[in-house]
Amino acid sequence: METVRHGESASQEKHTLTRQLGVWTATFVVMASMIGSGIFGNTGIIQSAVGDPYMVIALWALGGIVALSGALCYAELSTLMPHAGGEYVYLKNIFGLLPSFLTGWVSFAVAFSAPAASAALLSADYLKPAVDLMLPGTIFASTLDSATGRKVLASLLIVLFTAIHVMHVKKGGVVQNILTVVKVGLVLVFMAAGFYVAVSAPELPMPGHFEGKGIQWGGVGLGLLFVMFAYSGWNGATYLAEEIRNPERNLPIALIGGTIITMVLYILLNVLYYLAVPASELAGEKAVAHLSASHLFGSKITTFFNVAFFFMLLSTVSATIMIGPRVYFAMARDRLFFKIAAEVHPKFHTPVMSFVIQGMLSILYIASGTYEQIQTYMGIALSIFPLVAIAGLMLLRHKRPDIKGPYRTPLYPLFPVIFILFTVITIITSVIGRPIEAGVALLVILLGVPVYFLWMRVVHRGLSKKDFHASLLNRPFGTNGTNGTDASQN
Repeated sequence: METVRHGESASQEKHTLTRQLGVWTATFVVMASMIGSGIFGNTGIIQSAVGDPYMVIALWALGGIVALSGALCYAELSTLMPHAGGEYVYLKNIFGLLPSFLTGWVSFAVAFSAPAASAALLSADYLKPAVDLMLPGTIFASTLDSATGRKVLASLLIVLFTAIHVMHVKKGGVVQNILTVVKVGLVLVFMAAGFYVAVSAPELPMPGHFEGKGIQWGGVGLGLLFVMFAYSGWNGATYLAEEIRNPERNLPIALIGGTIITMVLYILLNVLYYLAVPASELAGEKAVAHLSASHLFGSKITTFFNVAFFFMLLSTVSATIMIGPRVYFAMARDRLFFKIAAEVHPKFHTPVMSFVIQGMLSILYIASGTYEQIQTYMGIALSIFPLVAIAGLMLLRHKRPDIKGPYRTPLYPLFPVIFILFTVITIITSVIGRPIEAGVALLVILLGVPVYFLWMRVVHRGLSKKDFHASLLNRPFGTNGTNGTDASQN
């Protein structure tokens, strides 16, 4: 059993999460984290960048393979270190404090607050046509006519789901499960009805639906960036690892199973989009699911699906809000973030202030940005640290072959190499294709370096690096007496 030093033992219970979540909740979190604003909003952007529908669908398949490769690797990392925080924990134990602080810094600044903001904004966009048809002339309809009104609705959604997940871990998990079951059910209904109409209606698909402008190779990397953003969330269960029962079994099932199911749904949905709408009309369109529904069905049925897409996106908002605070909690517990973020409420059993801080930042993103800006900026920032974590897995395998967890990545090193290779390609081409957004994302990451040194100098003044390392939680690797020491001490 771990010993918590430097006076932390007295407050250990106050800073400890309990294992209350099962395999279904973990799997649903993975799926809900992925199935959201990316698949319902990015295909038109990708079509505009890439130009060829077949290449667009190929990129969605490739993105699924890359995400699955990441999930197979994270299954090993998460069972070796089943603690709250995801990459923050892995980088801390493999590379040391600065890289782990930077991933936590990016998680705080971008990784969860921004996806929640983009999903909330897109949900308001999907709700607007339905409200216009069902409640024309009302205050609600006129409010949603303006970008400001839609931002207000998106902000209220952030507040609502923050409150839900603050109240109780298990009850929040139940809400998440219900929303995800509804989401997947509605996706299946949309696909079944859509394919039936597309195949049986004589006017669909029209010749030319799959005809593009030819492959624009300069936009392929940017297209892959938007695809990979849509798959971000394949690692969602790892942030809840400290609250998942039997993590050695349930984490690999959730990560791998959730990613495979989502990949299949993504490919089928994109085929349906092109069966319904010509590629030229899809290009640049944000609400691609709404556009496809309007081509496939009458106005009343399209209104139903617009409401359905709204509820599907609520599941994404909920999942993102649910998992993000666990990273800030893990950092604060190691005294690398504000102490109050590590305090678990005695009644709710959740890190309340972590939720509050994240909610405020999400609302700031909603107020200041647009959907596409948030997506591009976030996609670049989110791709870097999973890359570092999986490189860390390879380093750990090489330097510490004695450390073996309950799960091992199959066909090693094939899947780590696939993930690292395509992530590097995505980052490089994205920097070339969107230099301003890439520059902002990289600047945010680099700003974490002086913040780290300032934090260590001010907050941990007088404490040697060795003593501070020795005080960190979640060491050594594993929870079942696995031998090994932390690479950050070497």
